[in-house]
Amino acid sequence: MASLYFRGKKTPKEEAKRKLMEHIADNWTGGFTVDFWTDGGGPMIRAVLEMEDPDERIGDALRSKFDAVWMGWRLVVLKVPIGHIGVFHSS
Repeated sequence: MASLYFRGKKTPKEEAKRKLMEHIADNWTGGFTVDFWTDGGGPMIRAVLEMEDPDERIGDALRSKFDAVWMGWRLVVLKVPIGHIGVFHSS
């Protein structure tokens, strides 16, 4: 069951995605995309960031730019290897 913390009003998906894409572009130099996903905690918006070593911890400076909630959506940062987006997120 999703946390009550994320039960608030959500911005429409298209707007939330567009704004998060702009935010990432201002704060990340690598490849990235944004998508929506659902898991046992409910729906979420994901910031998918390509990096050399996805097992490496994201630095505090970058992490501080991503709150737990983005425009009403639960926000998850997904770290993936370089090239992943071109293979698995092409549309």
